[in-house]
Parts: sequence; structure tokens; C-alpha cells
Amino acid sequence: MRIGYNTWSLATVPYDVFIPGLAEIGYTAIAVSVIPAYGIGGKRVPNAADLAILTRDDRRRIKEAFEGRGLELPSVIGNQPVIEDDAVASRAYISRLRETIDLCVEVAPRGQARPTMNTGSGGRPADFEAKKGQLVERLGELAAYAAGRGVIVCIEPHVGAAIDTPERSEWLVRAVNSPHLRLDFDVSHFEVVGIPLEESVPRLAPLASSVEIKDQKLRYVEAPAPQGWRIEGNGLGRAMAPDGREVEFQFLLGGEGDFDLPKYLRMMQGAGWTGAIGFEASVQCQSRPGYDGMGAAASTYRWMAEGWERAGISKE
Repeated sequence: MRIGYNTWSLATVPYDVFIPGLAEIGYTAIAVSVIPAYGIGGKRVPNAADLAILTRDDRRRIKEAFEGRGLELPSVIGNQPVIEDDAVASRAYISRLRETIDLCVEVAPRGQARPTMNTGSGGRPADFEAKKGQLVERLGELAAYAAGRGVIVCIEPHVGAAIDTPERSEWLVRAVNSPHLRLDFDVSHFEVVGIPLEESVPRLAPLASSVEIKDQKLRYVEAPAPQGWRIEGNGLGRAMAPDGREVEFQFLLGGEGDFDLPKYLRMMQGAGWTGAIGFEASVQCQSRPGYDGMGAAASTYRWMAEGWERAGISKE
């Protein structure tokens, strides 16, 4: 299992900085985010690696930079909403995702499988019943396009989105029923609502072709927040746990939360996962004043490397 990093964490860092920089830190897999922009701290922050600004030369250089350093490119993050009632907007979102699938083919390093193209479902939990037909139809069409390009589309179950539970995640993969539609399994979205590893990992790891982690912690809103619970400047979220209790959560940098990384790694190995595992620094983290993306990547790598060692898991 290679130690990876997701450049969602590096909104303002260009590829000619993050590729050599992350490799120097020690990462051997890098998932590249090419979305247009991020919402960070209430502001729109353009992505330095936006698909729309990557020229043909940029794409060649990205591929060569991965090949020259022996880096794995497990995923390209396109992340556009699939649930959308406005027909014009929906066509634009799906067109962008198709272009991202094409990019996966362009930048795939020689000798590697083509990277997955990752996105979310969009919508809210309450939208699921009304919009599930829309999800299946649009993702089925996207998966068919991806099949023709030799790419797998991965949907990320996400707290607060229409696909937000293990049950809905399983249902979606089976409803689309294509080998080119799988999950981007980020366990943090289940951790922050109190779903234990013992439930999420055995069910969802076998359905995944992309895997990410964060560090995180949660508290139940019914009780007062413990003193010092919040990391200053870090964003917060709220959601409902499966038992109906409201939770408040923080996505955090590696080592700042209560995620049991060695246990998770052993469980993922037991579930048969052998691919890269990439860390993603949430926009909650990036909202901190003076956030240093490459510094955060370095400190997180140390936490990850220690977790791999404690778990007895190979980094290859």
C-alpha cells in the first residue's frame, strides 16, 4: 500500500511545485485534483491545477514528472455534482467529467493502469429517494463513456451528500451495475458520524477502486464541547449519526484527531486492498489562517509513515 497524497489539499500550489515537493517528502503516489475552484473559508479559491488551464504541454509535463520519479497516479479528481435539476448546468457538469476522463488517459504514466476519475454525487441526504433514478441514469452514461476510454469512475460517499451511508453506497454501485463505476472510499465520512471501521471497511473496501483518508474527530451536540476540542481556525461540520443524534465534527491533519490509522490499515489489508492510500487535507483545514499546504503534507507524511510501521504494512 503506497503512501499517497491528494492535491485537493493544495489548492494554490501548481503541479511543478507539488509533484517534486511531495516526492521529496516521501510520498510515492499522488492523486491530482483538477476541479475549477474550492470553497475555503467562505471564499472561492481557484485551483492552480484546474483542468481548464492545463495546456497540452502541461499534461505532457505532468506525465513525465510522474514517470521520471517512479510515482503512481492513482486518481484524478473531477468532482462535479451529478445531481442537478437545471438541464444546462447538468450538461456542463457531465461534460466536464467526461473531459476529466479524457485527461486520465492523457496523463497516465507508462506501465500503470489508467487513474480513476473521482467525483461526488452532489445533493443532500434528503434528496436520495427523489433523485436516485437521476443518479443511476447519469452515472450509467458516464461509466459507459469511461469504459470506452479504459477508465473507472469512482463515486465518493460523502457526509452531507445524497450518497452518505454504507447502504446507499452499496445500492448505487449495484444499481449502475458496471465494472467502470466503483467507489472512492474515504472512511472519514463514516468516522465523523460514528460508523465504526468494523462496519464500513468490510462492506465498502471491496467496492472501491480509490481510497483516501483524513484525520478527524466528532462530538455529540447534546453534550457540551470539551475544553480545547476545536483546533483554532479549523472548519466545523454538523450531521446526523445513524442513531438520530446530531454530531459536530472536524476534518483534521494527520495526527491531530483520533483516527486509529494502524487499525484501519490492518483492516484494509484484511479486506484485500493493496493499492495506494492517499491523505486529503479538507477545506476545513485549509481555512486556517496561514495554512501551509506543503508543510501540512510533510507533517502528515510523518504520521502516515509511523502508522504504516506500527501496522506492519509495506509502503510498496
